[in-house]
Amino acid sequence: MKRACILAVGATLIAPTALADGLVSDTRDADEFTAAFCAADRSTQHIFVVPMSVFQAGGDLTCDDGTSTLRMTEPSDDPGHAVVNIDPPEGVADGFDCDGKADLGMSLIAINCLPANLESADHG
Repeated sequence: MKRACILAVGATLIAPTALADGLVSDTRDADEFTAAFCAADRSTQHIFVVPMSVFQAGGDLTCDDGTSTLRMTEPSDDPGHAVVNIDPPEGVADGFDCDGKADLGMSLIAINCLPANLESADHG
């Protein structure tokens, strides 16, 4: 019985997209991330696994609904960690507002994206 549970957990870690009904995207470079981000349904939450290098490079992410800004900071009260954000396009109510946090040594980061109109606080 224990072995069946371990195998089930292993399957979850290996294939999250299949088990999350397409709400998780595993991307390995900036182009894959841009394509997945732009194609994602903005009416529901989504998780993207993204190379840290995408955020280290900074800049903008342009989709049909506008341009989102990528940000990465190292909080002074939490050295050694990176906080990443994707701000929704200005004036777009249903854009994604995304946040994530990881150790600076990580090569990948998972970011949580929520439709901006569902955010509990205005970041403006």
